[in-house]
Amino acid sequence: MERVTTVPGSTYFYYPRLVCIVGVLDEEKESCNFAPVAWATPLSSAPPLYGVCLSPRTYTHKLVLKAGEFTINFMAHGDADTVAAMGKLSGRTTDKVKALGLELDPPDALRTPTLARAYASAECLLVARHQLGDQTLFAGEVHSIRHRPDAFDEAGVLRPERVAPLLYLGAGRYLSGDPASVVTPTREG
Repeated sequence: MERVTTVPGSTYFYYPRLVCIVGVLDEEKESCNFAPVAWATPLSSAPPLYGVCLSPRTYTHKLVLKAGEFTINFMAHGDADTVAAMGKLSGRTTDKVKALGLELDPPDALRTPTLARAYASAECLLVARHQLGDQTLFAGEVHSIRHRPDAFDEAGVLRPERVAPLLYLGAGRYLSGDPASVVTPTREG
């Protein structure tokens, strides 16, 4: 197989990525801001920690520092247009909840609401932050998780035949996994 060498930043080689919508209180506007991020990941099971990377230039970064908490929300592929609009609008100048008609669920454990259309959401208390290059990694301890009852099987695994998760491919493009492509490899020997 032929391969070429390119410089870092010239390809989205580490994509696709599951889209995570970060929600945070905007107390000055008496609303919430929601921003899609692709650089997000679980960090620990005990305690349950989830990390999101945000640029210090973003409004969401400022709000997370001020609020000390955030939510993570996972949307289905059918919500790609809404998610893309969240990313194009700035919370500095636009109340995204009003502009996009976002329906919110009240919080269970902390103060920040979650997105009602999300197939899964979690409330996270900010416990650490680390500056890494041009991003800040915010680590949140998960205090509450809410999900659609049909979204996960009895083992806690996403049911792709019921929920098509939204993946970011890069350069403003989204995709979803084909449920027929799910495999459980077996190892012989």
